Parts: sequence; structure tokens; C-alpha cells
Amino acid sequence: MEATLQVIGERGADAVTHRAVAAAAGVPLASTTYHFRSKEALVTEALELVIERSTQLAAEFATDPPTDPYALVHRLVLMSQAQLVDTRAPLVAQYELLLEASRRPALRPLADRWDGAYGACLATLVEAAGLPQDAVPILANVLEGALLSQLSLPVPDFGRAVLHPMLERVVLALHPAAAPHHAAAPNL
Repeated sequence: MEATLQVIGERGADAVTHRAVAAAAGVPLASTTYHFRSKEALVTEALELVIERSTQLAAEFATDPPTDPYALVHRLVLMSQAQLVDTRAPLVAQYELLLEASRRPALRPLADRWDGAYGACLATLVEAAGLPQDAVPILANVLEGALLSQLSLPVPDFGRAVLHPMLERVVLALHPAAAPHHAAAPNL
């Protein structure tokens, strides 16, 4: 599975073949074909592994959650930086596999499970910091967009220079005590 994640991270899910995985793992081709019937089985097991590792990492950051919006921002930045450097669940492989789930209906339940577990961790953090629960999908989208952008077009000092100020603005805007009251949006 480590070799499968490596292949996916370097060349995408379409590059996963028994031969490519065996070469990356440094094992005979028969080893991969014996344990995995198909390319689909390799990709599915890799997604399972990434979900397990990714949600475990997120859950670690949801323990002893911060109780104020500034500490929440700090925790989210730390969690994002950990995701970027996690070699056990490479972020690029996670995104490749999630995109593959949009093309392969059989993978969709796994992607939904990952989304639910990640959302639950964010919900724990959001609730403890005093934000409304509808902040969870907003923060998830901001974080995922920022991480995808960083993978695609890396920026030096991403956590401090880019992510922290972005999250601070979003979190403070979402926090009921910190957010200014705005007039209702006009009917469009």
C-alpha cells in the first residue's frame, strides 16, 4: 500500500498498475497480483489507508480543542502544516484518490466516510471555539482550497504568511462575538 500511495502521489491514480506498484515496492510482480486481484483493488485499499491515516491525524488535532477563535486559527494552521508534510498519508495522494472517487462510483462511499470523519473533527474544534456549526463546511472548503493551492503552486512560509491571516479573517467573521453585524443581503 505504501508503494501504491507513492505511485498515486507521483503519477496519479491512473498510473497504478501491478507492475508500477511492484517496481515502487521493490518486490516481484507476483507479490502484488497475489494480494490484489485488480488495479481497482489496489486503488480502493490505498484510499482506505489514506482515510485511516488522515482521519487519525485530524483526530489528534481535535483532542483538547481550543476554546477561543485565535487558538482555533493556530490549531487549524498546525493541522494543515502537518497534513502537508505527512508522508504516511501524502496529501497529494489523498486529493488524487478523492478525485478518483468522483469518477469511480464504487469509491464514493469511502470518500464520503473520509469527508464525514474530517467534518466531525472540524465540528469538535468549531464547537469548542464558540463558532456555529454552519462554520464547519466553510472552514473545510477554505482549508482544502488553501492546501490544494499550496500543493499546486507552493508559497514559502505558507502557514504564517498565507494560511494564518486567511483563517483569522474567516474565523473571526464566523465567530458570533467577534463578527460585526451586517444588514441582510438584498434579494437577488
